[in-house]
Amino acid sequence: MKLCFLSGLRELVGQEEVEIDYTGRLSGLLEILGRKHGERLRGLLLDPEDPGKKSPFVKILVEGEDVGQADPELGGGETVFLFLPIAGG
Repeated sequence: MKLCFLSGLRELVGQEEVEIDYTGRLSGLLEILGRKHGERLRGLLLDPEDPGKKSPFVKILVEGEDVGQADPELGGGETVFLFLPIAGG
């Protein structure tokens, strides 16, 4: 699967795109990324109140669809975008 990191996440991972072999729940993928790329990334991806769930502060699109707080099953061939929403006025 292809992972695309945008905004502040790209700097933490050190790459804009990464290819990874993974099948399973999105939450498992987020755990793997957090272990591989450090506590700062882990803290942005996973909910500090419930570490098994996605943080409400990160946006994740799987095949262009916002997953919201869902934990979809990933088959391994998807393109996943991960980014921090930017707000301002």
